[in-house]
Amino acid sequence: MVETEKIEKNLFDKNMPFNDETPYSVIYPENNKDVLEALLWANKEKIKVIPRGSMSSLSGGSKAVKDSLVIDFSKMNKIIEMDTHDLVLTVEPGTKLKDIYSEVEGSGFYFPIDSFSSYNGTAGGAAGENYQGMRFAKYSDTRLNTMQIEVVNPVHGIVTLGGKTVKNVSGYDAKIAWIGSEGTLGIFTKLMYKLLPLPEKRSIIILPFESVDEFFSFKREFDSLKVFASALDFMSNKIANYILKVDSKYSAFILIEGRELEVERLKQEILKFGKSSEAQIFEGKDFTFMYENRLSMGSRSLNDKLFADDVTLPIKSCPSFLKYLEGKNYDFLLHAQDGGMLVFRERIPLANDEIYKIVLDQKGSLIAERQLGIQPKRKLFLEKSGKVYVELMNSLKKSVDPNFILSPDRYVF
Repeated sequence: MVETEKIEKNLFDKNMPFNDETPYSVIYPENNKDVLEALLWANKEKIKVIPRGSMSSLSGGSKAVKDSLVIDFSKMNKIIEMDTHDLVLTVEPGTKLKDIYSEVEGSGFYFPIDSFSSYNGTAGGAAGENYQGMRFAKYSDTRLNTMQIEVVNPVHGIVTLGGKTVKNVSGYDAKIAWIGSEGTLGIFTKLMYKLLPLPEKRSIIILPFESVDEFFSFKREFDSLKVFASALDFMSNKIANYILKVDSKYSAFILIEGRELEVERLKQEILKFGKSSEAQIFEGKDFTFMYENRLSMGSRSLNDKLFADDVTLPIKSCPSFLKYLEGKNYDFLLHAQDGGMLVFRERIPLANDEIYKIVLDQKGSLIAERQLGIQPKRKLFLEKSGKVYVELMNSLKKSVDPNFILSPDRYVF
């Protein structure tokens, strides 16, 4: 099953910020036994292993390293089961998120996981990177929306962690450590995610702003409602134009979902605070079009050869940080309800980048909605985490991957 002919070309999309090195081989498994066979062979031969979904990774998480074995999951792309009694969805790791959205919503249910690259992303990528997108403040991250995982490692073989029942507190919740581990602890072969009822009504509001202060004045009014929108994003003009042609210096993208009366009430409150005469509202078929545009922003930024660097700041620090970005002419997208932020660069920044220093000085996080991959700021992350944290992670790694073949140079390894 393992192809031994060396692949003499790069496999990554040329628009991606990280270039592939030449792998030893690429295989396309069709089931978990194929994956296990490949891992046992790679472990015996001491060959590094890289899992790969749709290659939408913005952090280099699926970048091939020299003489590695790339496991491409494009053939393991099935929706296995949609259980409408227990409200769970079971899928293979190569299943595209856009296909999940379509299938689930067509059946009257809702899948809340998303990311900046989610329209091209996969279920396995969402788990490996622990996607935390625009809806995080209301629905949380991939980790807390995952019920069960099937994972393969070279020591224990095929392992199932978690379960279908919501109340399941016995023992360690081991699956949490694997979600967001970027393939360093094992390879996902099956994932079970939570489903929710499809909201009765969904609306998108686009509001124009001409300054950072003007937006945060609006946000203070919005916060007084004591509710979370499904998304409240604030972005510079260039980034807003990936969704809709706008002329304002800044724009807010607001996603409201729920019962019809609840959505209408919140919509009217928002329009009182914002520039109601200049607001654009999208519902029905217009909503679908705009929503897909929002989920496609990652691929559009890559087409412009922009690297989306994500960080998180305490919300009270965001206004001054955005003004700093404005002074540097950096485009951005802020998830205004949780402080997660994408800063768009033409080049991958070095570990000593000034932005990272500011983020750490403000008690922020060097990563927001996906893992570190092979980004240079991994070094800063490790320094900040400390020796004990690294030792704990290494102990876990050695127990499942003693030869360190899985996803090298990712996370802390």
